[in-house]
Amino acid sequence: MFAGAAGSQQIFELEEQIEELQAEITQLKKEQADRNLAEEERNYLNQTIEDLREHLKASGVFKIHYSQVKPNPKQARQTFTAESIRSMAVSIKEEGQQEPIILLPGNLLFDGERRWRSVAEYLQPEIDMLDAVMLPKELSEAELHAQTLLTSLHRESLNELDLAEGLVQQAKLAFDIEQEEVIKAVRRAIVRLNTKKLLPQLTELVSSTREEQTKHIDDFGLDAIECNIFMLLLRFQQNPASIDANVFPCLRLPQDLKNAIRHLGLGANHARSLQKLNAKNLGIEELKAKEIRQNLTSQVLQQKLTVAQTRALVGETIAKHSPEKQGKPNLQVNSLIQNISKTDIKNIEKEQLTDLLKALEAKANAMCDLLFRYTSSVYE
Repeated sequence: MFAGAAGSQQIFELEEQIEELQAEITQLKKEQADRNLAEEERNYLNQTIEDLREHLKASGVFKIHYSQVKPNPKQARQTFTAESIRSMAVSIKEEGQQEPIILLPGNLLFDGERRWRSVAEYLQPEIDMLDAVMLPKELSEAELHAQTLLTSLHRESLNELDLAEGLVQQAKLAFDIEQEEVIKAVRRAIVRLNTKKLLPQLTELVSSTREEQTKHIDDFGLDAIECNIFMLLLRFQQNPASIDANVFPCLRLPQDLKNAIRHLGLGANHARSLQKLNAKNLGIEELKAKEIRQNLTSQVLQQKLTVAQTRALVGETIAKHSPEKQGKPNLQVNSLIQNISKTDIKNIEKEQLTDLLKALEAKANAMCDLLFRYTSSVYE
């Protein structure tokens, strides 16, 4: 009965909403649980970077023209908003460069990209020289990317899009696994672990030592590719379940929303809601759908709308452009309710009855979460 119902448009849309809401809840829980640990790690890494800088200063701080500095092609952070760069430019112009940038051999930038960008984009020709120190060590391509990703992760939280691209790039460099295979491997492993109720144990491994992670990873029954990817994620203290729910979906966003995340500061959860404004849902050509999506993106940013408010705005816009779709889902739900009510359970075998009860419980829990979010959005 549920197999047939799941094929209906209404159930599909509800499940899509539930997945998005659960992703938000997972992210909020992760942020709450990780806040103290992340702050401690960020402080530790900041101190480590400063200690390294002070050590390198002893070897000599030198001046380098901004044009001679080479941007790091393995830089995980791709999001540098104009506001952030302008703010740094004002600081350098008024107060001077407080700390030298750190370079690798060949003048490859390791730390200090905002300082370099502010000079290159806003301060020259008035200011065209940067204070710099040099790391004497050359790194392999994979290790350079890994160290840059670690630095970006712990010094300042990466947005989900930059994190997603950084992780799949590291998987490519370390194991020669392409993006789609990385996403699929994590998805199928998480589905299995969720079925086996092993996700809590996986979460515990995130903050464990590398030795403990290696020791217990076999307990999850992963194949070779899944194991490599999970160990890579754990190295960067990322929960594979959270990555699957909150981070990797950003890779499938349309380019205009990716640009809004990178350059305008749009939140990833906002972007996933705005993603629904596509040609199929609006019943119009893609070019027009993109224009509507961009206009609503500007509205969300200008009015600083919450995720709930953004979702409501998206729903109103879809309803406005697709009035003929309204009313049908309610009929399907009513039909589903009637089918459940009329079903005679007396002759159902025990095993089937158990499976049906599990399906009903799972759907009931999901609907409770959805109702809770709806209620919360009213007061928000």
